[in-house]
Amino acid sequence: MEYRVIGRGVQISDAIKNYVERRFEKIERVLNDGDITSMEIRIEKDAENYVLKVVMNLRGDILTVEERNTDMYAAIDFASDALEKQVKKLRDKSRARHKAGVKGLAQAMAEKMEKPEYEPETPEDKITSVKRVPLTLMNVEEAVLQMDVMNHNFMVFKNAETGEVNVIYKKKEGEYGLLELFE
Repeated sequence: MEYRVIGRGVQISDAIKNYVERRFEKIERVLNDGDITSMEIRIEKDAENYVLKVVMNLRGDILTVEERNTDMYAAIDFASDALEKQVKKLRDKSRARHKAGVKGLAQAMAEKMEKPEYEPETPEDKITSVKRVPLTLMNVEEAVLQMDVMNHNFMVFKNAETGEVNVIYKKKEGEYGLLELFE
């Protein structure tokens, strides 16, 4: 498999390249030769975590995964597992479409008459990327600042004052809302 490993704020050593190659080999086993047209693995270091972004082009289908972890090797593991799940799901969909195309015309017409015109999408069909983010301990003001710096519309964090999981979000008017989750 041909891929690029790019580091930003991280020195990409031969040990890291070998580990990435070993972890992503299992994805190669799931696919046929020539399915992957390109793959880029970007390893970055932010204030607390290693951020691993993978973009894989499979003959027109683009799969993306982003993982965050304080341990670079754990981020690589999580990213390869998440990408493998996406590849298997895409492969299974492709096989199902191919199988449906191989059926006889009469059988396909009979099935079409029995089934509704559309098949509703499942929530899993709408998920295009997976990110694993650690739950960070901070106060509400820090969460607002972090959310603004990252240019996100919401932020999930563990409130340092209450010990509960909170969600802060940006409203349309530019104000903020706070969800305090409890059991």
